Amino acid sequence: MTWSVGGATPQTITGLIPYPPAAGACSFRYSKGEIFAASGGNPDRVIPGFVNLQCRSSGGGGFDMGIRDPGDFRSWQAGGSQMPAANGSVIADVGPSSGLGCNGLYFDGMELNLAVDTAIGGAVPFPTVVTDDFARTFRLDFDTSTVTPANSRGETCAVSISAQVSVHLTQTAADYVVFPDAPCVCE
Repeated sequence: MTWSVGGATPQTITGLIPYPPAAGACSFRYSKGEIFAASGGNPDRVIPGFVNLQCRSSGGGGFDMGIRDPGDFRSWQAGGSQMPAANGSVIADVGPSSGLGCNGLYFDGMELNLAVDTAIGGAVPFPTVVTDDFARTFRLDFDTSTVTPANSRGETCAVSISAQVSVHLTQTAADYVVFPDAPCVCE
């Protein structure tokens, strides 16, 4: 991953460390989504998880970027595809220590490149959720410099943030934890 904020010298990070990141490093966290049982003939309801990339510059400042899951992994097939980032699905906060004072930068419409290397098994009805052999190995690549970030009101901000990101992940059946006694989420 290569990144810079406010025109600073770009930094290249080849590995991610646990949260919180040290100066000159980036950390990675994944917050799992949730799947709720279908009702009345409707499909399972999926609330996407999100990836959090947080980077700290050696000279202070940095950014915190959240990327919402680009869909239900259970249905992905092997192969590659491109998709625009859904509204609000990629957001970055540029910390006050950067001196730029611009938070809530949305990268709506940025091209996300998805390559699914392994697609074994699939979805099954709740409460099992996925087949026992379920596995998805995929890579998500994007470059924030391809769009002009804007705040939640659609106004551009006088800050430049550039991150070229490639995240390679694997998800297996063991990543799906079923809580049969969880409270009902009613609509």
